[in-house]
Amino acid sequence: MMTASAPHPQSTTPAARRAAGLATTVLASHNREAVEEIAPAAFAGRNGTWNMRLRSGEKVFVKQISPQASGPMAFDRSVTFAAFAEQSPDFAPATPQLIGSDTANGLLVFEHCPGTSLAHLMVEETMPDSFPEEAGALLARLHAGPAIGLERSAPPSPPVEMLAVGVPHARYLEFTMAEMALWSELQNDQELVAAAGRLRASERMHQERPIHGDLRLDQFHLHNGKLCVLDWEEFGLGDPARDLGMLAGEWIYRAVLDTVTTRGGASAPPARFDDESASARIAERMAAIVPSIRRMWTSYADHANYHDPDLPVRATAHVGWHLVDRTITRAPMVSRLPGIERAAAGVGREALLSPGHYVKALGFERTPR
Repeated sequence: MMTASAPHPQSTTPAARRAAGLATTVLASHNREAVEEIAPAAFAGRNGTWNMRLRSGEKVFVKQISPQASGPMAFDRSVTFAAFAEQSPDFAPATPQLIGSDTANGLLVFEHCPGTSLAHLMVEETMPDSFPEEAGALLARLHAGPAIGLERSAPPSPPVEMLAVGVPHARYLEFTMAEMALWSELQNDQELVAAAGRLRASERMHQERPIHGDLRLDQFHLHNGKLCVLDWEEFGLGDPARDLGMLAGEWIYRAVLDTVTTRGGASAPPARFDDESASARIAERMAAIVPSIRRMWTSYADHANYHDPDLPVRATAHVGWHLVDRTITRAPMVSRLPGIERAAAGVGREALLSPGHYVKALGFERTPR
């Protein structure tokens, strides 16, 4: 009998029970036991995700891809990466093995990943000191992998069409007040719209290497000292600058959010901010995080096997867009965007519009040899 491990809404819904039934069928074709217990995944995302325990006691992670939320190619790209990891283990980062899949239902069954996300470790200030170097080397290996048989990635961000033309009506009807206000500002910012278009055009000119395509700190997991990378739904041939810029952007975003905290031994923030004190505080917090970004970048440059003198500028532009994109992601969750989120978008806008001015400030001095 299949049961839920706890009376949690996500583990007792019809969707969860149906996914468990589909997973049992997939597992049976790979000589694995049936699902016995269902528990929700630690982080709810755009797809259905569950941790499941089999009758044998083995744990698996089950994901049901939503084509509407993740795009029509997300399932195929996940399966493609699993094949890439099996055929090119020297280039693929460690990741939970794909046990089996159900194409008709968009279902993927993975080995269980017991680690802790780097996003959580960063907030808890327990991120391993070696992470920047490990991440840089890991990305250099991935980007050096074989490109044969891989399709070009088609990441949905930046959403140039939504910025320049308009938001689809069905999507607009779901907007929060914060989204309405933010999208109005973005669409009326012609410099930003033009810069996003330039970034997209530049990216299409450099889609030559295997990339993750949607790299965030919560997709790095650490377990017993081993670093794994999850969620390969945007995997394909792309511009390495996207991976590098997104990862660096994660550090910068955290630094901006920490403007109002004392994390990292910082002094207490002022009781009230004006423009001058806010700018000074953001600069202080960013300066504290740049050495980690520089170490990641230097490690990447040391291990990369190609020469690309324009990579630092493109990566900086991606840092900029990532900060804007983080604010877009935050807007559906609130009725009004906090000032600190707007500050992050403001920092991102400057880097997106003039990436060459911020290359050295971010620690991107070197280029791959």
